[in-house]
Amino acid sequence: MVAARKIIPPPGAEPAAVGSPPPASLAVKGGDFLFVSGLTAVDLKTGARLHGTTASETRQILANLKQLLEAAGSSLDRVVKVNVLLHSMLEAPNMNDVYAQFFPDPPPARTVCGARLPDGAKVIIECTALA
Repeated sequence: MVAARKIIPPPGAEPAAVGSPPPASLAVKGGDFLFVSGLTAVDLKTGARLHGTTASETRQILANLKQLLEAAGSSLDRVVKVNVLLHSMLEAPNMNDVYAQFFPDPPPARTVCGARLPDGAKVIIECTALA
């Protein structure tokens, strides 16, 4: 049996807001898994970048992630692995406070790293979920 591969579009986005796609898909369903690319804080309807604090960007990203997973037929409670990139590891407690509201016990496996992020982003989050 060959596993199917399906591209998942952004939920509720206006076609003009998405623009020309980057050389990566936002989310891909592959077999029994859903792979979500690194998300920054954006308005899903307009594509506008939302700059804020580490906490506010984390909240926006996880709200968007929730919508994207649900549009693909999955959910936050089906997430098995999360990778978080922070502009400063000193901000990890601020990210964790928000993260815990979206992923109560038992949370998925997770890696958190400090990194130089593009476009002034403070947080990037990617995940793998059960489809």
